[in-house]
Amino acid sequence: MADPDNYTDPPTFLSHLQRNPRLQPYDFWPLVADSTVIVQHLSSVAIFVCCFVAIYRELVSPELVVGLGSAATVLGWVLWDFWAAQVEAAKTDLKSARAVDTDSHFSGFDGQADSSSTRGRSRPSSRGNDATSGLGLTLTLSNGSHAASSVQSRSGSIGFTPSVSSEPSSIVPPSNGRPAYPASNPPPGYHPTDSAFSPRNQKRLATAKSAILICCALLGLSPILKSLTMSTSKDSIWALSCWLMAINIFFFDYGGGVGVKFPASLSTNAALMSSTVLASRLPSTTHVFSLTLFSIEVFGLFPVFQRHLRHISWRGHLALTFALVFGAGAGLGLTTSKNGGWQRMLVGMLLWSVGAALGMGGCSWWLIGLQRYKNVVIGPWDPARPVIRQGGWES
Repeated sequence: MADPDNYTDPPTFLSHLQRNPRLQPYDFWPLVADSTVIVQHLSSVAIFVCCFVAIYRELVSPELVVGLGSAATVLGWVLWDFWAAQVEAAKTDLKSARAVDTDSHFSGFDGQADSSSTRGRSRPSSRGNDATSGLGLTLTLSNGSHAASSVQSRSGSIGFTPSVSSEPSSIVPPSNGRPAYPASNPPPGYHPTDSAFSPRNQKRLATAKSAILICCALLGLSPILKSLTMSTSKDSIWALSCWLMAINIFFFDYGGGVGVKFPASLSTNAALMSSTVLASRLPSTTHVFSLTLFSIEVFGLFPVFQRHLRHISWRGHLALTFALVFGAGAGLGLTTSKNGGWQRMLVGMLLWSVGAALGMGGCSWWLIGLQRYKNVVIGPWDPARPVIRQGGWES
Protein backbone atom coordinates (compact mmCIF):
# COMPACT_ATOMS: atom_id res chain seq x y z
CA MET A 1 0.00 0.00 0.00
CA ALA A 2 1.47 3.36 -1.04
CA ASP A 3 1.97 6.11 1.50
CA PRO A 4 -0.09 9.30 1.12
CA ASP A 5 1.54 12.50 -0.07
CA ASN A 6 1.43 14.11 3.37
CA TYR A 7 3.00 11.08 5.10
CA THR A 8 5.76 11.84 7.65
CA ASP A 9 8.00 9.24 9.18
CA PRO A 10 7.44 9.35 12.99
CA PRO A 11 11.10 8.70 13.98
CA THR A 12 12.35 11.62 11.86
CA PHE A 13 9.42 13.96 12.50
CA LEU A 14 10.63 17.46 13.38
CA SER A 15 14.21 16.19 13.77
CA HIS A 16 15.67 19.00 11.65
CA LEU A 17 14.07 21.87 13.50
CA GLN A 18 16.44 24.59 14.76
CA ARG A 19 15.98 27.74 16.78
CA ASN A 20 18.01 30.39 14.96
CA PRO A 21 21.51 28.83 15.26
CA ARG A 22 23.15 32.21 14.56
CA LEU A 23 21.57 33.90 17.57
CA GLN A 24 24.15 35.34 19.97
CA PRO A 25 22.66 35.99 23.43
CA TYR A 26 23.65 39.22 25.14
CA ASP A 27 24.71 39.71 28.75
CA PHE A 28 23.80 42.75 30.79
CA TRP A 29 27.17 43.99 32.03
CA PRO A 30 29.04 43.62 28.71
CA LEU A 31 26.28 45.68 27.10
CA VAL A 32 26.63 48.34 29.79
CA ALA A 33 30.40 48.39 29.22
CA ASP A 34 29.95 48.78 25.46
CA SER A 35 27.44 51.60 25.95
CA THR A 36 30.14 53.75 27.58
CA VAL A 37 31.33 54.69 24.09
CA ILE A 38 27.91 56.19 23.33
CA VAL A 39 27.84 58.03 26.66
CA GLN A 40 31.29 59.47 25.98
CA HIS A 41 30.28 60.85 22.60
CA LEU A 42 27.02 62.31 23.89
CA SER A 43 28.92 63.97 26.72
CA SER A 44 31.46 65.37 24.26
CA VAL A 45 28.69 66.89 22.14
CA ALA A 46 27.07 68.34 25.28
CA ILE A 47 30.39 69.86 26.38
CA PHE A 48 30.89 71.51 22.99
CA VAL A 49 27.37 72.94 22.96
CA CYS A 50 27.82 74.25 26.51
CA CYS A 51 31.11 75.90 25.54
CA PHE A 52 29.43 77.63 22.59
CA VAL A 53 26.57 78.88 24.78
CA ALA A 54 29.02 80.12 27.42
CA ILE A 55 31.07 81.97 24.80
CA TYR A 56 27.95 83.36 23.12
CA ARG A 57 26.59 84.63 26.43
CA GLU A 58 30.06 85.89 27.44
CA LEU A 59 30.19 83.70 30.54
CA VAL A 60 33.73 82.55 29.70
CA SER A 61 36.40 83.91 27.40
CA PRO A 62 37.12 82.06 24.14
CA GLU A 63 40.85 82.10 24.94
CA LEU A 64 40.21 80.06 28.09
CA VAL A 65 38.17 77.47 26.19
CA VAL A 66 40.64 77.00 23.37
CA GLY A 67 43.57 77.08 25.80
CA LEU A 68 42.18 74.27 27.94
CA GLY A 69 41.21 72.30 24.85
CA SER A 70 44.66 72.69 23.31
CA ALA A 71 46.39 71.67 26.54
CA ALA A 72 44.22 68.56 26.77
CA THR A 73 44.93 67.80 23.10
CA VAL A 74 48.70 68.08 23.59
CA LEU A 75 48.52 65.81 26.63
CA GLY A 76 46.49 63.26 24.71
CA TRP A 77 48.95 63.40 21.80
CA VAL A 78 51.87 62.76 24.16
CA LEU A 79 50.11 59.69 25.54
CA TRP A 80 49.24 58.49 22.04
CA ASP A 81 52.85 58.95 20.90
CA PHE A 82 54.05 56.95 23.92
CA TRP A 83 51.66 54.11 23.09
CA ALA A 84 52.67 54.16 19.42
CA ALA A 85 56.35 53.98 20.41
CA GLN A 86 55.61 50.95 22.57
CA VAL A 87 53.82 49.23 19.69
CA GLU A 88 56.73 49.91 17.32
CA ALA A 89 59.22 48.61 19.88
CA ALA A 90 57.21 45.41 20.24
CA LYS A 91 57.13 44.97 16.45
CA THR A 92 60.90 45.54 16.26
CA ASP A 93 61.55 42.95 18.95
CA LEU A 94 59.36 40.46 17.10
CA LYS A 95 61.24 41.06 13.84
CA SER A 96 64.58 40.66 15.63
CA ALA A 97 63.45 37.37 17.13
CA ARG A 98 62.37 36.12 13.71
CA ALA A 99 65.69 37.22 12.19
CA VAL A 100 67.61 35.33 14.88
CA ASP A 101 65.58 32.21 14.17
CA THR A 102 66.25 32.57 10.43
CA ASP A 103 69.99 33.04 11.03
CA SER A 104 70.17 29.96 13.20
CA HIS A 105 68.28 28.01 10.53
CA PHE A 106 70.76 29.05 7.81
CA SER A 107 73.70 28.36 10.12
CA GLY A 108 72.49 24.81 10.52
CA PHE A 109 72.43 24.36 6.75
CA ASP A 110 75.93 25.88 6.44
CA GLY A 111 77.28 23.45 9.01
CA GLN A 112 75.81 20.49 7.15
CA ALA A 113 77.19 21.74 3.82
CA ASP A 114 80.70 22.27 5.28
CA SER A 115 80.79 18.81 6.82
CA SER A 116 79.62 17.15 3.60
CA SER A 117 82.21 19.03 1.48
CA THR A 118 84.96 18.09 3.93
CA ARG A 119 84.03 14.44 3.71
CA GLY A 120 84.03 14.67 -0.09
CA ARG A 121 87.54 16.19 -0.23
CA SER A 122 89.04 13.75 2.22
CA ARG A 123 87.73 10.68 0.37
CA PRO A 124 90.75 8.79 -1.08
CA SER A 125 90.95 7.99 -4.80
CA SER A 126 90.68 4.31 -5.70
CA ARG A 127 91.92 4.71 -9.28
CA GLY A 128 95.45 4.33 -10.60
CA ASN A 129 97.88 6.83 -12.05
CA ASP A 130 96.34 6.59 -15.50
CA ALA A 131 92.95 7.88 -14.25
CA THR A 132 91.82 11.41 -14.53
CA SER A 133 91.99 13.07 -11.15
CA GLY A 134 89.90 16.14 -12.04
CA LEU A 135 90.40 19.90 -12.09
CA GLY A 136 91.49 21.78 -8.98
CA LEU A 137 91.29 25.56 -8.84
CA THR A 138 92.46 27.73 -5.99
CA LEU A 139 91.88 31.48 -6.09
CA THR A 140 93.15 33.99 -3.59
CA LEU A 141 92.73 37.74 -3.51
CA SER A 142 95.35 40.43 -3.06
CA ASN A 143 97.13 38.83 -0.12
CA GLY A 144 100.28 37.72 -1.94
CA SER A 145 99.23 34.17 -2.92
CA HIS A 146 98.74 32.76 -6.43
CA ALA A 147 96.02 30.84 -8.19
CA ALA A 148 97.01 27.40 -9.40
CA SER A 149 95.34 24.73 -11.44
CA SER A 150 96.53 21.37 -12.64
CA VAL A 151 95.11 18.97 -15.16
CA GLN A 152 96.20 15.36 -15.38
CA SER A 153 95.49 13.28 -18.43
CA ARG A 154 95.97 9.59 -19.30
CA SER A 155 99.30 10.25 -21.11
CA GLY A 156 100.77 12.47 -18.51
CA SER A 157 100.24 15.62 -16.57
CA ILE A 158 100.38 19.21 -17.70
CA GLY A 159 100.71 21.82 -15.01
CA PHE A 160 100.23 25.52 -15.33
CA THR A 161 100.05 28.22 -12.72
CA PRO A 162 98.36 31.39 -13.92
CA SER A 163 98.98 34.37 -11.70
CA VAL A 164 95.81 36.18 -10.67
CA SER A 165 96.47 39.59 -9.22
CA SER A 166 93.59 41.99 -8.81
CA GLU A 167 93.08 45.34 -7.20
CA PRO A 168 91.89 45.39 -3.63
CA SER A 169 88.20 44.54 -3.78
CA SER A 170 85.59 45.45 -1.24
CA ILE A 171 83.55 42.27 -1.44
CA VAL A 172 81.60 41.67 1.70
CA PRO A 173 81.96 38.02 2.74
CA PRO A 174 78.75 36.08 3.17
CA SER A 175 77.61 35.56 6.72
CA ASN A 176 74.90 33.37 8.18
CA GLY A 177 73.88 32.03 4.78
CA ARG A 178 72.97 35.44 3.39
CA PRO A 179 74.07 36.61 -0.09
CA ALA A 180 77.10 38.87 -0.31
CA TYR A 181 77.10 42.25 -2.05
CA PRO A 182 79.98 44.57 -2.87
CA ALA A 183 80.19 47.58 -0.65
CA SER A 184 79.73 49.89 -3.64
CA ASN A 185 76.48 48.14 -4.66
CA PRO A 186 73.89 48.01 -1.85
CA PRO A 187 71.40 45.14 -1.77
CA PRO A 188 68.07 45.52 -3.57
CA GLY A 189 65.44 47.48 -1.71
CA TYR A 190 67.96 49.48 0.29
CA HIS A 191 67.09 53.18 0.37
CA PRO A 192 69.44 55.31 2.46
CA THR A 193 67.92 58.30 4.20
CA ASP A 194 69.56 61.68 4.23
CA SER A 195 67.65 62.90 7.28
CA ALA A 196 69.44 63.08 10.60
CA PHE A 197 66.21 62.34 12.51
CA SER A 198 64.82 58.93 13.31
CA PRO A 199 61.54 57.84 11.66
CA ARG A 200 59.70 58.44 14.93
CA ASN A 201 61.05 62.00 15.21
CA GLN A 202 60.15 62.61 11.56
CA LYS A 203 56.53 61.68 12.33
CA ARG A 204 56.53 64.03 15.30
CA LEU A 205 57.84 66.88 13.16
CA ALA A 206 55.19 66.14 10.53
CA THR A 207 52.49 66.26 13.20
CA ALA A 208 53.79 69.59 14.51
CA LYS A 209 53.87 71.02 10.97
CA SER A 210 50.29 69.89 10.37
CA ALA A 211 49.12 71.51 13.60
CA ILE A 212 50.83 74.81 12.73
CA LEU A 213 49.37 74.70 9.22
CA ILE A 214 45.84 74.16 10.56
CA CYS A 215 46.17 77.05 13.00
CA CYS A 216 47.47 79.38 10.30
CA ALA A 217 44.69 78.36 7.92
CA LEU A 218 42.05 78.99 10.58
CA LEU A 219 43.54 82.39 11.36
CA GLY A 220 43.29 83.33 7.71
CA LEU A 221 39.76 81.98 7.28
CA SER A 222 38.30 83.41 10.49
CA PRO A 223 37.23 86.76 8.94
CA ILE A 224 35.51 84.88 6.09
CA LEU A 225 33.76 82.48 8.45
CA LYS A 226 32.55 85.35 10.60
CA SER A 227 30.61 86.85 7.69
CA LEU A 228 29.43 83.50 6.33
CA THR A 229 25.83 83.64 7.59
CA MET A 230 25.23 87.37 7.92
CA SER A 231 22.16 87.21 5.65
CA THR A 232 20.67 84.19 7.49
CA SER A 233 18.32 84.47 10.44
CA LYS A 234 19.25 83.04 13.81
CA ASP A 235 16.37 80.59 13.84
CA SER A 236 17.64 78.99 10.64
CA ILE A 237 21.14 78.77 12.11
CA TRP A 238 19.92 77.08 15.29
CA ALA A 239 17.78 74.60 13.36
CA LEU A 240 20.57 73.78 10.91
CA SER A 241 23.12 73.27 13.69
CA CYS A 242 20.71 70.98 15.58
CA TRP A 243 20.15 68.79 12.52
CA LEU A 244 23.88 68.59 11.84
CA MET A 245 24.60 67.60 15.44
CA ALA A 246 21.90 64.93 15.20
CA ILE A 247 23.60 63.56 12.07
CA ASN A 248 26.88 63.50 13.96
CA ILE A 249 25.36 61.52 16.83
CA PHE A 250 23.48 58.97 14.72
CA PHE A 251 26.25 58.35 12.16
CA PHE A 252 29.19 58.27 14.55
CA ASP A 253 31.44 55.20 14.33
CA TYR A 254 30.85 53.78 17.81
CA GLY A 255 32.45 50.42 16.97
CA GLY A 256 35.57 51.71 15.23
CA GLY A 257 38.89 50.08 16.00
CA VAL A 258 42.36 51.47 16.58
CA GLY A 259 43.54 51.01 13.01
CA VAL A 260 40.87 53.26 11.52
CA LYS A 261 42.48 56.60 10.72
CA PHE A 262 39.51 58.60 9.44
CA PRO A 263 36.33 56.95 10.73
CA ALA A 264 32.79 58.20 10.16
CA SER A 265 33.57 60.97 7.69
CA LEU A 266 29.90 61.95 7.44
CA SER A 267 29.61 62.33 11.21
CA THR A 268 32.83 64.35 11.48
CA ASN A 269 31.97 66.64 8.57
CA ALA A 270 28.49 67.26 9.97
CA ALA A 271 29.93 68.27 13.36
CA LEU A 272 32.51 70.58 11.78
CA MET A 273 29.85 72.20 9.60
CA SER A 274 27.63 72.72 12.63
CA SER A 275 30.50 74.36 14.52
CA THR A 276 31.22 76.56 11.49
CA VAL A 277 27.67 77.91 11.27
CA LEU A 278 27.59 78.41 15.03
CA ALA A 279 30.92 80.24 14.99
CA SER A 280 29.61 82.60 12.32
CA ARG A 281 27.20 84.07 14.90
CA LEU A 282 29.99 85.10 17.30
CA PRO A 283 31.02 88.75 17.55
CA SER A 284 34.74 88.73 16.64
CA THR A 285 37.30 86.78 14.64
CA THR A 286 38.97 85.66 17.87
CA HIS A 287 35.75 83.99 18.96
CA VAL A 288 35.39 82.35 15.53
CA PHE A 289 38.96 81.05 15.56
CA SER A 290 38.68 79.72 19.11
CA LEU A 291 35.40 77.85 18.57
CA THR A 292 36.48 76.39 15.21
CA LEU A 293 39.79 75.13 16.59
CA PHE A 294 38.02 73.72 19.63
CA SER A 295 35.56 71.85 17.37
CA ILE A 296 38.44 70.28 15.42
CA GLU A 297 39.97 69.10 18.69
CA VAL A 298 36.68 67.68 20.01
CA PHE A 299 35.26 66.05 16.87
CA GLY A 300 38.41 65.30 14.88
CA LEU A 301 41.21 64.40 17.30
CA PHE A 302 39.50 63.37 20.51
CA PRO A 303 37.76 60.26 19.04
CA VAL A 304 41.16 58.90 17.98
CA PHE A 305 42.44 59.24 21.55
CA GLN A 306 39.27 57.59 22.88
CA ARG A 307 39.73 54.50 20.73
CA HIS A 308 43.40 54.11 21.69
CA LEU A 309 42.66 54.59 25.38
CA ARG A 310 39.94 51.96 25.28
CA HIS A 311 42.32 49.55 23.53
CA ILE A 312 45.19 50.18 25.96
CA SER A 313 43.50 50.52 29.36
CA TRP A 314 39.94 49.76 30.40
CA ARG A 315 40.38 51.63 33.69
CA GLY A 316 41.52 54.71 31.83
CA HIS A 317 38.52 54.42 29.51
CA LEU A 318 36.20 54.19 32.50
CA ALA A 319 37.85 57.18 34.22
CA LEU A 320 37.49 59.21 31.03
CA THR A 321 33.79 58.28 30.89
CA PHE A 322 33.19 59.58 34.42
CA ALA A 323 35.15 62.76 33.68
CA LEU A 324 33.13 63.49 30.54
CA VAL A 325 29.81 62.77 32.29
CA PHE A 326 30.64 65.09 35.19
CA GLY A 327 31.98 67.77 32.84
CA ALA A 328 28.88 67.66 30.63
CA GLY A 329 26.59 67.84 33.68
CA ALA A 330 28.48 70.78 35.13
CA GLY A 331 28.36 72.60 31.79
CA LEU A 332 24.64 72.04 31.43
CA GLY A 333 24.03 73.31 34.97
CA LEU A 334 26.14 76.39 34.27
CA THR A 335 24.58 77.34 30.94
CA THR A 336 20.93 76.58 31.69
CA SER A 337 20.79 79.00 34.63
CA LYS A 338 20.93 82.77 34.46
CA ASN A 339 23.51 83.38 37.16
CA GLY A 340 25.26 80.01 37.22
CA GLY A 341 27.07 79.04 40.39
CA TRP A 342 28.41 75.91 42.03
CA GLN A 343 25.00 74.74 43.14
CA ARG A 344 23.68 74.71 39.59
CA MET A 345 26.77 72.85 38.43
CA LEU A 346 26.35 70.17 41.11
CA VAL A 347 22.67 69.77 40.24
CA GLY A 348 23.56 69.43 36.57
CA MET A 349 26.24 66.84 37.31
CA LEU A 350 23.78 64.82 39.41
CA LEU A 351 21.01 64.91 36.82
CA TRP A 352 23.26 64.07 33.86
CA SER A 353 24.94 61.21 35.77
CA VAL A 354 21.60 59.69 36.81
CA GLY A 355 20.27 60.05 33.28
CA ALA A 356 23.36 58.38 31.81
CA ALA A 357 23.16 55.48 34.30
CA LEU A 358 19.45 54.93 33.67
CA GLY A 359 19.95 55.13 29.92
CA MET A 360 22.79 52.61 29.94
CA GLY A 361 20.95 50.13 32.14
CA GLY A 362 17.50 50.59 30.59
CA CYS A 363 18.70 50.28 27.00
CA SER A 364 20.72 47.18 27.87
CA TRP A 365 17.70 45.46 29.43
CA TRP A 366 15.55 46.54 26.49
CA LEU A 367 18.01 45.07 23.96
CA ILE A 368 18.16 41.79 25.89
CA GLY A 369 14.36 41.63 25.93
CA LEU A 370 14.21 42.12 22.16
CA GLN A 371 16.23 38.97 21.56
CA ARG A 372 13.24 36.72 22.05
CA TYR A 373 11.89 37.93 18.70
CA LYS A 374 15.03 36.60 17.00
CA ASN A 375 14.62 33.10 18.45
CA VAL A 376 12.49 31.80 15.57
CA VAL A 377 12.01 28.21 14.41
CA ILE A 378 13.95 27.21 11.28
CA GLY A 379 13.27 23.99 9.38
CA PRO A 380 14.34 22.28 6.13
CA TRP A 381 11.31 23.73 4.31
CA ASP A 382 12.54 27.33 4.69
CA PRO A 383 14.32 28.89 1.70
CA ALA A 384 18.06 29.30 1.93
CA ARG A 385 19.18 32.66 3.25
CA PRO A 386 22.49 34.10 2.08
CA VAL A 387 24.97 34.99 4.80
CA ILE A 388 26.97 38.07 3.82
CA ARG A 389 30.48 38.20 5.22
CA GLN A 390 33.62 40.18 4.54
CA GLY A 391 35.22 37.59 2.30
CA GLY A 392 32.09 36.98 0.21
CA TRP A 393 28.72 35.36 0.73
CA GLU A 394 27.44 31.87 1.24
CA SER A 395 23.99 30.38 1.35
